[in-house]
Amino acid sequence: MSSTEFQRPTALQDFPIVVRIPIQWGDLDAYGHVNNVVYMKWFEHVRCLYGERVGVEVVSRDSGTGAIVASVQCKYLRQLNFPGDVAVGVRVCRVSIGSVSLECLIVDEATGVPAAQASCDVVLYNFAQQKPVPVPDAIREAVEKLEGKSFPV
Repeated sequence: MSSTEFQRPTALQDFPIVVRIPIQWGDLDAYGHVNNVVYMKWFEHVRCLYGERVGVEVVSRDSGTGAIVASVQCKYLRQLNFPGDVAVGVRVCRVSIGSVSLECLIVDEATGVPAAQASCDVVLYNFAQQKPVPVPDAIREAVEKLEGKSFPV
């Protein structure tokens, strides 16, 4: 199936950002399944795509501010093997004054069954001042537009 034929799995219907990722031979560990670190790389990939969509730069050259992960938790639900493809989705579940909480889901494309679920808290951080900064209104508004709902503080 080509990228143009990609159909979003049912489990990811409410996720505004979903990408298809092929499982590569090098993703496997000694047990013959996808290594747990690879799941985290896939989560990182969709988090960064989400940030790009809402205007969060990795590190802003103007302000020296960037997004950093404050916490991440992952539940591994089933093994994934080569060959195959996964669909990885991300959505925001909370926006506070100082952080954004995201949910990520990896779905085995062949079965439509979730393989891993992660939650992540991201803060905007000023690297020059070495301290977190509030989530700007422009980013909150972009998140609300993408998600189709509001996130009151």
